[in-house]
Amino acid sequence: MNELESYEKRIRDICPELAIESINLNSSGLLNDVVIVNDELVFRFVKRDFGYKDPREEANLLRLLQKYISLPIPEPFCESSEALAYRLIPGATLRRDILMKLPEDDQQAVADQLAQFFKELHGVPVSEISDFEIPKADALMKYEGWMNAYQRIQEKVFPFLIPHVREWATEHFESHLSERSNFEYELKMVDTDIPPYHIIFDRQKKRINGIIDFGCAGLGDPAIDFGVIIYNYGESFMNRFYKVYPEAETYLKRARFYAGAHEIRWLLTGIEKNDIWWFAVHVGSAKDVKYNAA
Repeated sequence: MNELESYEKRIRDICPELAIESINLNSSGLLNDVVIVNDELVFRFVKRDFGYKDPREEANLLRLLQKYISLPIPEPFCESSEALAYRLIPGATLRRDILMKLPEDDQQAVADQLAQFFKELHGVPVSEISDFEIPKADALMKYEGWMNAYQRIQEKVFPFLIPHVREWATEHFESHLSERSNFEYELKMVDTDIPPYHIIFDRQKKRINGIIDFGCAGLGDPAIDFGVIIYNYGESFMNRFYKVYPEAETYLKRARFYAGAHEIRWLLTGIEKNDIWWFAVHVGSAKDVKYNAA
């Protein structure tokens, strides 16, 4: 029995009444294998290689977010310790090149959609979060954690960097780590993992059709979300958010730090895990970050 046949059997166990006419497997994800059935149902199965995340926690979170998020997000109809199932949100990955080729008005409309999504997400009442027992976000790391990460970066990553890149990395980390206050913030509901392939785009309507994969979400620093946006789409695109979400600008300093730290941390992970997959995840990012005058 091959991998796809194994997943088909597991799906039949979960949904014995389901008539399977077509089935496709995507095993390229870090945390999950995804099986699409009949081009309309998503079955996400947990991988345990990198770190186990209980799908039931994500299902619990999604039910909370349904009350606050206006864009379509997954609505689970089945969850277990190994799988999460929901109806497919149709569309394509919102690649940066696709976004940048849109007419000006459509780029702004997409930015407005994302800004509204983050405004709603970050605005989920903390009292509600507590009632749902939502965990801390995966990407949440306090000052001591970043100091430890930087020490490992110096020891394991710096030897592979050419001098000017090493100088940039040193300045990037040490300028931020020199102020402990940069790691003091109010915890809010955050996504932390919203790369282009989690933003589902309707290329005909030129609008976002939905947001998927909240497996890393939880309580954390809202600036992390904007760091991911800057990293993947550029700060010039994030500047479009402020009409809908003016408070987003107050997170820029930390967002720029997170954006610059992403690929260095991925290099560190690749070295520590001896896995070349991590060396390729940064390919195609925006590299569009503004710097304050020295």
